[in-house]
Amino acid sequence: MGTMMWLALALGAGFLAYLIYTRQFGWLIRVARNMALGVGGMLIFNLMLSGFGLTVGINVITTLVVGLLGAPGFLLLYGTQMIVG
Repeated sequence: MGTMMWLALALGAGFLAYLIYTRQFGWLIRVARNMALGVGGMLIFNLMLSGFGLTVGINVITTLVVGLLGAPGFLLLYGTQMIVG
């Protein structure tokens, strides 16, 4: 792996260690819940709207958008897909 990848991995591990040490998991649990619900919602919406050609790819970026922003992120993804098409 490249140097940037190792740096990102080290920063992520350090941040996770900080969260474990300070026991601040509330927001992390909310983000994980939003990610799980968002992926499930995207699967359902993709099945329902595939006939209209309106689908959103499920990948790391879209999952993080829904996880961090919640329902507004979900609407943002589908609204952007409608505009850009």
